[in-house]
Amino acid sequence: MMTTSNRSRNNAVAAKLMPGDLVEVRSAVEILLTLDEKGRLENLPFMPEMLKFCGQRLRISRRALKTCVDDQDIRQLDSTVFLEEARCDGGNHGGCGRACLIFWKEAWLKPVDGSISQNGFHAPKVTQSDLVSLAMRNGEFFCQSSEIVEASKPLPWWQAKQYLWDVKYNQISYRNSLHSLFIAVYNKIAHYGRFRSWGMVTGSGDTASLLQSLNLKPGELVRVKSLAEIKGTLDSSGKNKSLLFAPSMKDFCGQVLRVRDRVENIVLEGTSRQRTLKDTVLLEGSTCDGLCRRMCPRQSFLFWRECWLERV
Repeated sequence: MMTTSNRSRNNAVAAKLMPGDLVEVRSAVEILLTLDEKGRLENLPFMPEMLKFCGQRLRISRRALKTCVDDQDIRQLDSTVFLEEARCDGGNHGGCGRACLIFWKEAWLKPVDGSISQNGFHAPKVTQSDLVSLAMRNGEFFCQSSEIVEASKPLPWWQAKQYLWDVKYNQISYRNSLHSLFIAVYNKIAHYGRFRSWGMVTGSGDTASLLQSLNLKPGELVRVKSLAEIKGTLDSSGKNKSLLFAPSMKDFCGQVLRVRDRVENIVLEGTSRQRTLKDTVLLEGSTCDGLCRRMCPRQSFLFWRECWLERV
């Protein structure tokens, strides 16, 4: 087992990991020693897609203090960070196209200028091949998205400390932090009052526009249509075939962006199921700013229906 002095020194270093810090992802051998029989640390899976980052040096982009979860409230995580553009490629999860920013426990990282090691005398409970077999079994998926509820805890909107965290740890401006708090309060009132949430975009649901398919390919340039045009493809709940046009997507209207990838399969967050999407793509640079989700630092890619886009 790790000695008490080593553990305390590791915790001391981990507590200092901040955005901008250069860290090295520990070796697979070191990381496997931190995992339980299901390949998790504090219920957060270490996915096989993460193995390729072992030994790499990357910068911390943000502390993963909290995260939004599909159709649920915000959740809190401890001792977890994001690394710059270290995203999951879905290769071991049925080609999931979410391209999620990966959660990294601080125990899986070490400062590049430090000599602290994480040694143990016990055998690992899982192997690299175990991680692969756990990822997808009998049609069920096991990843950080599927287990995000188990790996986190509820974070009520009224807990003021979370807005201070945004400023202190993730360098969010006071203006954006207060704006996000205002939106959170407004949305709670809207929920109980049964009126529209902040920035919600709705439309009439033009069925002709709903069926448009461009068959876009990665690398192509597209222009996001005007908000008026997009409204014609939305129903009264602001969705196109059950896919929401999020408030943060309005900022991209009129912009020319490059197609990053097509999205055909995604793992539904908080579940072991996968859903198929049609006529949907990711665009480079179009990620959620978190403003309407209490400054969630996850920077998830926004999903774009092709009927909201046009070729340049």
